[in-house]
Amino acid sequence: MSRSFSLWRCALACVLLAQVCAVAQQSATPEAAPLKYDVVTVKENKSQGHIAWLGYTEGDMFKLENVSLSGMVLAAFDLHDYMVEGVPAWAKSQHFDVQGKILDATPEQINALTIEQRRAMLAAVLQQRFGLKTHWVTRDKPEYELIVARNGSKLKESTAKQESSGLNMNSLDATRITTDDLAKALAARLEKPVVNKTGLTGTYDIQLKWSIEGQTLNGQEVQDGETAPSIFTAVKETLGLELKPTHGPVQVLVVDAAEPPTAN
Repeated sequence: MSRSFSLWRCALACVLLAQVCAVAQQSATPEAAPLKYDVVTVKENKSQGHIAWLGYTEGDMFKLENVSLSGMVLAAFDLHDYMVEGVPAWAKSQHFDVQGKILDATPEQINALTIEQRRAMLAAVLQQRFGLKTHWVTRDKPEYELIVARNGSKLKESTAKQESSGLNMNSLDATRITTDDLAKALAARLEKPVVNKTGLTGTYDIQLKWSIEGQTLNGQEVQDGETAPSIFTAVKETLGLELKPTHGPVQVLVVDAAEPPTAN
């Protein structure tokens, strides 16, 4: 795997996490949307750039730049790579610029849209312009349980007024996040589901750093030579929590059909 491709995937993961802070387990389908994007344009992006932009969380327009169909599916259904199967090769390698605009709605209706409804609107665009067809299955997969370590949690309640979350390949710097949010961030780095079993219900400030040595990215092991602890050791020593390996039922989205769109 090239370093530039790894950086692109890392940037995409960070954008997704910053835009959406949700629980680790996914709902079966996006929430039904009361509105739709009335005008949509799709163009192939041939820049070979390494940064993707996904803007679909506010306003009457959405804008995706240099994003593969695979990345759009992850955004529309709020999933990680390991929770999607059947994506064709072109849907990972070809990148697109996609824009849409709501025409038939009042400002009040637009402002009232939830993130779940906006995801559903994006999913509808993928169905219409990329011929996306999917179904859900339940697989028994390796996963982790996030639990309180034997010596107790070291998390301290946040006093910050605003929530923020910055996830990188080897660090997490977040304020006012829940343990559900933490589980989702760890799942993104471990590429396996992380189920929150801590029982902790507060909001916390978290600064966590680990070595990426031995981690996997898109199924391949990463090497970095850092002296920081592993992600498992960092979680235990810094947070007083533990990642316990286990197996469990995981909802997986299966892509049945998809086709390259016609540009306009």
